[in-house]
Amino acid sequence: MARKLAKTTARGYGAEHKAARQRMQRMVDAGQAVCSICSGHINPGEPWDADHTDDRTGYRGPAHMRCNRRAGAIKGNRIRRGLIATPRRWKL
Repeated sequence: MARKLAKTTARGYGAEHKAARQRMQRMVDAGQAVCSICSGHINPGEPWDADHTDDRTGYRGPAHMRCNRRAGAIKGNRIRRGLIATPRRWKL
């Protein structure tokens, strides 16, 4: 049986996230965005994510999609292996 995913708002991507992403989108479209993870240039039209802080209380800025998702995968793997503790369980 397929797992049902929560709506985007329930996963923390509500109005605040959409507003932050719109602000970052203007930087990306203008060719002024720098990846918050690798410090590389984000080209207009290139896939990107809004990189949030680990506690999800704010945003670091735009990040290459590959950089952001790689960082999340590395962190998730470390948590699952017990190499780092997390103060919060993510809701999926």
